[in-house]
Parts: sequence; C-alpha cells; structure tokens
Amino acid sequence: MFFDLISQCVLCGRLAESGLCRHCHLELECHCALSGPLCRCALPGPGLEPGALCGRCLDRPPPFTASYCAWVYGFPLDRLLNAYKHQGRLTVERALETLTRAQPLPWPEADLICPLPAHWRRRWWRGFDQAERLAVALGRRWRRPVVPLLTRTRATHHQQGSGRAERVRNLRHAFRADSHARGRRVLLVDDVMTTGASARAAARALGEAGAKEVRVWALARALDARR
Repeated sequence: MFFDLISQCVLCGRLAESGLCRHCHLELECHCALSGPLCRCALPGPGLEPGALCGRCLDRPPPFTASYCAWVYGFPLDRLLNAYKHQGRLTVERALETLTRAQPLPWPEADLICPLPAHWRRRWWRGFDQAERLAVALGRRWRRPVVPLLTRTRATHHQQGSGRAERVRNLRHAFRADSHARGRRVLLVDDVMTTGASARAAARALGEAGAKEVRVWALARALDARR
C-alpha cells in the first residue's frame, strides 16, 4: 500500500476514501486518460499497432521494445506529480495508488521491475526517489521483484523544459547498469515520460549490460514535449 493518511482528496480537499474524490477522479479520466494505439515511445497515433513506430521513431528507433502508459501528463495530473516530486507531499501517493490500482501487469514475461533512478544528490534533496517508490508499489501488486539494476553515474540538469537534443546531450553516459541485467527481461518504471530521452539512455545501458529485453512503464506521458 502507498502512504495512507486521513481520508481527504489531495486535489480539492473533499472527503475521499482513496486519495481522490469522485469529482476529481472523473476530471482526471476526462482530461488525462491516454487511449488509442501507442508508438513504442508511448505517443498515440492513428493507425499504429502496439509496439509500432511513429515517424520520429522510424528515424531514431528507441532501444526498448515497447512502452505502456495510461495517463497524459496534463492538468490536473501534472499538479499532483509536481506537488509530489518538488514539494515532497507524500500524501499524493494515495491518489497515485488509485490511478494504478486497476492496471494489470502489461508484460507477463517480465522477470523484474527496475526503477529509473534519480541521482543521489537529487534523491537526498527530495528525501525520496519517486520512481523507486512507484516501482516498489507496482512490484508488490504485480508480484515481480524490484531490482535496482541502474545507477545514475552523474548529476544532470533538470530536464523540464528541455528539448530532445538537449536532453540527449544531458543524459549521455548518465546511467550504468549492473551485470545482473544479463539475460533478464526488464520492465523499466518511471513516473513521467517527457521526450523519452531518459528511458532511451537507461534502456541502452541495460542492453549494453546484456539485458534480454527492456520495456518501459510510465505513469504519465507528456504529449507536447519538444522532441
């Protein structure tokens, strides 16, 4: 279970049994549900089949084979995640648990779940690693081990607001993968996929360490990120 406190909606303050009141949950479903076929990079597109490539990814295929994402990173979900990551409001986890509760394990063949890690300095500043906490909750629900195969080898600038090319430069050689990745099917977990640069860099490191296959699960996908 995620962090549990008083029964209060974390968005509007109304009484709620699971972190979100019915009104705010409906608002999220109305404005933030991500539907339709997705590209391998988790962007929706007409005529796509699962795991297919959009035009941008045809030019530069991701090093992971599929992505899974159920929510769009937009209002009011972005407000929740910013309060969680940048203000340290752990009570938001009650709402995030509500959003992930009904999601089945998207890849039954996965051997393990690996969080996409923050650098230790950012983790120290925040007091926690949101991807790690999310991965632990999902691992418990999906009955898969959570194995921290990745290390963030250097601090990177904040990615928010950066375009794809800048993110790629920023993340070059930013991850190192443990040798225990060899031969494993890895489900890489993060809270938000923006341009996908972090997921690409992490998946590339896992592949270089011998991972058999890497797929990505993200809670939310930014649709208007500069790529």
